[in-house]
Amino acid sequence: KQNGDIVKIVKEEIALVDVMAEQRSIKIKLAVKGKIPEIPVDIEKMRQVILNMIDNAIFYSRPGAKVAVNLSVDGEMLEFTVKDSGIGIPKSEQVGIFGKFFRASNARKKRPDGTGIGLFLAKKVILLHDGEMIFTSEEGKGSTFGFRIPIRQL
Repeated sequence: KQNGDIVKIVKEEIALVDVMAEQRSIKIKLAVKGKIPEIPVDIEKMRQVILNMIDNAIFYSRPGAKVAVNLSVDGEMLEFTVKDSGIGIPKSEQVGIFGKFFRASNARKKRPDGTGIGLFLAKKVILLHDGEMIFTSEEGKGSTFGFRIPIRQL
């Protein structure tokens, strides 16, 4: 692990998917609350987690929607969330959301080519950083995905 600037990583990942978002008429709004310190992370794995969550939010949102990306510090924890107003996940299926190869029934219809390993791998990466996943969803209303990881210095 090396000290990573999470704000910079998030901005770079948003820049990567911006064209795709524009093609779908989706606006990505980034809000950074407070001063976010550099912290020791596996930068490439953290990039994958952040990209997966933003990419999912764009893909499962309706045209014209907004995707809200938030970074903040809560005590000793860095918090990252991505909130969309997309298809959401049926309540009865939410328990399996971080399982390997898990795909919600409505997600399979919307994106038949998905692998169902993005969130599984994201959870593994966050656990390796002594963190925890953030997840809430309401079918037809949207979802919030994210993580909390401890702020430590090398």
